[in-house]
Amino acid sequence: MPTPVSALIHAATMVYRLSCQRIEEKLFYMSFDICWDLFIIFKMIVKVLQYNLIKMKGNQQELLEKKNNSSEIDSEINFIFDYYYKFYNNENINKDGNSPSPSPSPSSFLEWFIGFTEGDGSFIVSKEKVYFDITQKIDDIQVLYYIRKELGFGKVLCRKESHRRVGVFYVSSKENYLKLIHIFNGNLCSIYRDKQFKLWLNAFNKQYKENIKYIDKRVVPCLNTAWLSGFIDAEGSFSGRIKYCRTSILRKAPHLSLTICQKEYFILSLIRKLFIDKDKCISYDKSWKGWRLQIASFKVLTIVIDYINRYSLKTKKKGAYLKFVELHNKIIKKEHLTLSGIENLEKLMPLINQNKI
Repeated sequence: MPTPVSALIHAATMVYRLSCQRIEEKLFYMSFDICWDLFIIFKMIVKVLQYNLIKMKGNQQELLEKKNNSSEIDSEINFIFDYYYKFYNNENINKDGNSPSPSPSPSSFLEWFIGFTEGDGSFIVSKEKVYFDITQKIDDIQVLYYIRKELGFGKVLCRKESHRRVGVFYVSSKENYLKLIHIFNGNLCSIYRDKQFKLWLNAFNKQYKENIKYIDKRVVPCLNTAWLSGFIDAEGSFSGRIKYCRTSILRKAPHLSLTICQKEYFILSLIRKLFIDKDKCISYDKSWKGWRLQIASFKVLTIVIDYINRYSLKTKKKGAYLKFVELHNKIIKKEHLTLSGIENLEKLMPLINQNKI
């Protein structure tokens, strides 16, 4: 049997070892906490550096685009269609002098059409001849028939590309090209499309021996015209998801966003100014060397929704938009703050861009 002294020594040894073990565990957890905090700080520093680099790149791109393309061009807020209506009326006056029939396209459509063309249209010059077309996925060909109906000219055809079938709206004949010229000349917003149009107009003048002057003016997008609606129809997308949120009791929070992608930074910066008075929300995607404007603030999205309700979308994106608005309304009503509400939103979010909800 162990003596009382040896038992006491053994007990003291065990206490010492246990104490050392606890100290080591405490030091380990303290070290882990310190490392985790350092990691979080490091991530924050990286994010700040990335944001500053993107901001610097965006500012450089904007200054470069302004310097190279817009220094000598005036900008206005209003679209001017006087030349188009005058030309249309002169071309359509009946022989007996009565008013033209059919009537020309309304300005709201022309504004939408310009925005849509700046996103998905093409002013093409090939072998010293001019062409104009707009290409869409075959399941959205209805918007091309809508354009043809509203303009009163042009044709729509189906074409097979290497990996898909598409619909194409195209225009031919000098008379119809002249109508397009009077719609677009001096009424474009983006630097790239305006530059492309200028080259196209020069080629048209040579091809048809005309001398139509290029109007050195671009229009600044605003919320009182349908231009942005057309541009969103071409380049925008609506999406939603449920993301992890540390501050939420349910550890989940809804996220909705309108995203507009473009190669040109300058036009996205103009659109951003309509909703956000801060130098953020535009990021660079090096995978396709383009820019992405993302609007995700619920307060700002309310302004977006108010605008689109006044100037409706024309493509199948309208279906996605209506689902997007339904989810936005649920979030505004704070349905996401209950377990059943957040679970319902989680089921509905992936359906925004599907044909059911």
